[in-house]
Amino acid sequence: MSTATPEATPEATPTPQPPLGTLLIISGPAGVGKDTVWRAAGSCLPTFSKATTCTTRAQRPGEEHGVHYFFVSDEEFDQLIANDQLIEWAHVHNARYGVPAAQVLERLIQGDDVVCVIDVQGARRIKALFPQALLIFLKPPAGRETDVLRDRMAERGTTDDEEVRRRLDSAQWELSQTDFYDHEIINDEIFHAARQLCEIVAREKSKRADVAEH
Repeated sequence: MSTATPEATPEATPTPQPPLGTLLIISGPAGVGKDTVWRAAGSCLPTFSKATTCTTRAQRPGEEHGVHYFFVSDEEFDQLIANDQLIEWAHVHNARYGVPAAQVLERLIQGDDVVCVIDVQGARRIKALFPQALLIFLKPPAGRETDVLRDRMAERGTTDDEEVRRRLDSAQWELSQTDFYDHEIINDEIFHAARQLCEIVAREKSKRADVAEH
């Protein structure tokens, strides 16, 4: 009497996962024009979306909640920390700033490119978590750092003299941290700086793609 042998069930072919997206970090002292340069570069970096940062600082005229920042109270920020919802956070200029995990992790896993426009403290923490992140430091013109930063902060019309002094003091330390970054860009003219940013990112993405293929 023969016994029928059950047919082997073919194994399911695993769905290939997309490669992780590129994480771009743009840092620099207050007043150097980080967001301005990023916006100017947006048209030549169409695959990147900006991670919106949470902050406890006051909302400035012209800023939109959920677009420029998520403006939250100290209590809400404490809750984000307690729930482990921030990739990194730091005290900067008398306020707290943090990058929501969902703004970065979900997009990178899906293969999307993400940019974080953050302070030096935050950049260091994110680099520790994501060693492959591309870090770019935006600098004011050499020899005129203090004047340029002071003038640009004054143009905002939302920062008092004491806050300007505090941010200029912080800028001295931030400008000493450039060795930690992959590239530096001098923002002497917005569109020139934006063009440099686009060229650097395109070059780095191409280089990393070549490495991944081999």
